[in-house]
Amino acid sequence: MRGFLTTAAVLLILGGASAADYDILTLDNGLTVIVSPDPVSPVVTLCIVVKTGATCETPETNGLAHFYEHMFFKGNAALPDQTAYNRRMGELGIVQNGTTYPERVQYYITLGSDRLAEGLRFMYDAIVSPLFDPTEMELERQVILNEYERGLTQPFRPLWDAREEVLFSDAPWRISGIGEPEVILSASPSAMRSFRETYYTPDNSALIIAGDVDPDSAAELARLVFSDWERGGRSDYDSLPRLIRIERDTTVFVGSPSGVTYVSAVLEGPSIADDPGASYAADVWGSYLSLMSREFYTDLVTNGPFLDIYGSYYTQRFAPTVSFGGDVADGMEEEAARLLLDEIRQLQSPDYYDAGGLELAREELRRGRILSEETARDVAVETFPFWWAATGGLDYYSTYLDSIMAVGPEDVAAFLDEWVSGRPMVVFVMAPSASEVP
Repeated sequence: MRGFLTTAAVLLILGGASAADYDILTLDNGLTVIVSPDPVSPVVTLCIVVKTGATCETPETNGLAHFYEHMFFKGNAALPDQTAYNRRMGELGIVQNGTTYPERVQYYITLGSDRLAEGLRFMYDAIVSPLFDPTEMELERQVILNEYERGLTQPFRPLWDAREEVLFSDAPWRISGIGEPEVILSASPSAMRSFRETYYTPDNSALIIAGDVDPDSAAELARLVFSDWERGGRSDYDSLPRLIRIERDTTVFVGSPSGVTYVSAVLEGPSIADDPGASYAADVWGSYLSLMSREFYTDLVTNGPFLDIYGSYYTQRFAPTVSFGGDVADGMEEEAARLLLDEIRQLQSPDYYDAGGLELAREELRRGRILSEETARDVAVETFPFWWAATGGLDYYSTYLDSIMAVGPEDVAAFLDEWVSGRPMVVFVMAPSASEVP
């Protein structure tokens, strides 16, 4: 394919189902273009993912990434007000949305594949020339503040706040996606433009095209439309430091105004950027713990005080965790915490895992991968953005299933020895009778 620097064209036949087929193009301005053809339906999803989010913010800018997401769907140089923007959406039959995660922000539209060129132009105008109209910003400011207030009423909000302060004590704002009210209230057009100039540049972004398209034609259209987007070179994303830090065993008691009782334990995990190899065993291990027929579930739920339980590795670049947790009947939190710690110690024994369970765990991961690629929209919105931002490309994604299928008991043991055995952890106990975090 002319101009394609890397051709993945990954097609993995797995029990009759195939993983997403894709090609990658890098434009001269640094923009990564990923094209994944899927002729099942005459639609196409376009997604722009930007390596930014709360992890790039400071106390003075905490909330700008999320505020920016709201302003993406407002006026720009080509569609100067909301009326024009909405009219054009209707003309093209667009369904759209955006999401701010701690380690990435992404926007997508879905429309008929016969309108691909117009859809690409629509996304180009939105990403390159937002107006940040003060009147529109004021309207969105209230929407975001309402969203913030709703978040305060969530039953698990006290636990989330405690986790931010204890696990990410060096920079808790880097995990807080919605941000702080003071920043939301003071956000200005100039602050938005400064954020755009730093992070919303082609060399810090990827464009994903998935659906009923010809790969060569789609790539050429992307080149024609997006080549004028000016390279930035100012993003600090790839050089940001690791965020999570646990230095000693700690138990944190959190009040629960909602009446929910919950017990969890958290350790540091391997960064997907720095130690990708450990993540394969970590994923298989977490999948094994999810099996209701095995010891972890039967000890803690079937025969224990937990109403449900999980143990897993959370794949992240800057804030990876190995964590356990579940709801507990009120008044049983102390026993639950004790039994959970006992079970975590048992996890490190090779006898804890059996070959049949590991095979089931690998199969569950394989099926989950297939489900995550069921539609072109899933590929463009749920799958590719995460892996591209977290790992800096799609090479990890391409080899993931082969690597998972090769994980054996010795790999699980090595992961546990490195990331669980003897490692400090934080236990969180949220209960109506617990003291508030100081």
